[in-house]
Amino acid sequence: MCFVKDLFWDEEECVMQLHPPHSTYVNNSRYCLHLWRPTYRDIPMPSPSFVGVVGLSPSDAATLFARMSATA
Repeated sequence: MCFVKDLFWDEEECVMQLHPPHSTYVNNSRYCLHLWRPTYRDIPMPSPSFVGVVGLSPSDAATLFARMSATA
C-alpha cells in the first residue's frame, strides 16, 4: 500500500484507507483497496506515540517485543 500511495501522492501527504460501516460498504472487487485524501482539509492524525515508539526501527521493535514476551 505504501508503494501505491507514493505513486499518487507526495511522501509527506497523509492518506488513509477507510473501513466504512457495513451498511454503506461498496465491494466491487475482493482484491481492491482504496486510499483516500480529502481535497480541502487536513486529515486529523493521532499522536505518533499512539502508533508506536518514535525512532525505534522495525528490527529493534521485534527484539524489544520478543524480550517482553519472554518475561511475561
